[in-house]
Amino acid sequence: MILTRILILPLVFIMPLLYAQGQQIADTTLHRMIRHGIDLSGQQRYSAAQKTFERAITAFPTHPAGYLNKAILLQVMSLDFETPVAMPEYLRLLEKVEAIGERMAEQSGHDAEGRYYIGMARSYIAYYHFRDGKNWLSGLSHGLDASSELEECLELNSKAYDAMTGVGTYRYWKSNNMSFLTWTPLVDDNRHAGIRMLRLAEAKAQYSAQQATNALIWIFIEEERWKDAVRSARQILRRYPKNRLFLWGLASAAEGMEDWAAARSAYQRIVASIDGEVKDRRYIEIQARAKIALMHYRLGDHDAARTEASWVKKQKKRSLGGLTSDALDRIERRFEEIDDLWSDLH
Repeated sequence: MILTRILILPLVFIMPLLYAQGQQIADTTLHRMIRHGIDLSGQQRYSAAQKTFERAITAFPTHPAGYLNKAILLQVMSLDFETPVAMPEYLRLLEKVEAIGERMAEQSGHDAEGRYYIGMARSYIAYYHFRDGKNWLSGLSHGLDASSELEECLELNSKAYDAMTGVGTYRYWKSNNMSFLTWTPLVDDNRHAGIRMLRLAEAKAQYSAQQATNALIWIFIEEERWKDAVRSARQILRRYPKNRLFLWGLASAAEGMEDWAAARSAYQRIVASIDGEVKDRRYIEIQARAKIALMHYRLGDHDAARTEASWVKKQKKRSLGGLTSDALDRIERRFEEIDDLWSDLH
């Protein structure tokens, strides 16, 4: 799914609203509601977060913030559980955001804000087409349009730090995946510029600082800057210690630096985080426990590895219907690894 990373903004805690004095929502009541919803999302208290965004929609029906953030929450849950995003509600919410953004863009003093919302709506529509294997051409079109709108937002408001999260992410991954062409005069290498923009967003964004951190974690993993990735993951996990999306990043970075104990601990934290908010635990549990078995083995704890591997092998009989194609591919790889491990253990 390389094109997804190039064209679409990662989905954890992205939040809108751009004003010349910064990026705080003008109405303090709505601002507090959105910030509260973000915090609940970070804690993975999804039901409470959804109710908060729904209250924002009811109280401020002509403002896009509630609609956008409810859509983002639906996508975050989809990513967490590796199940398809809730439809048709997801697209309905984003179409509402885009329509309100178009009206905003025509209003004096709200053009940057409007461009931001248009870009955000289109980026998530594109992500839906890419991630769930729908219409790739439509996803490509929406993704390119989204990046253009967010770039224009920054041209209109140089302090649009939340937009920098999306633009910085786009610039990095576009350059990274076209690096074989950067020797030509027509293709710039914007990877370092993208990282600098994300650093700025991490420090100054009103609503998407956590999103910038998440983007940086996976960029560092891509570049095999394992210590930087671990440092960033641990930083955000101090605030959201049970957040699985950040724990996956920490575990992956620890594996990259061959710190099997740290990786095992992170995967164990993922399993321990499963609670009543998890509507579908199959992907989380199988993926994490397979990894725990492998970490046990690499640490020489063969009895513990055998126990976890035995559990994972039994899951082959379990129905995996309703998971995304990405989830099925990863689980299949875990099953193959566990079969090899089982042979080594016996």
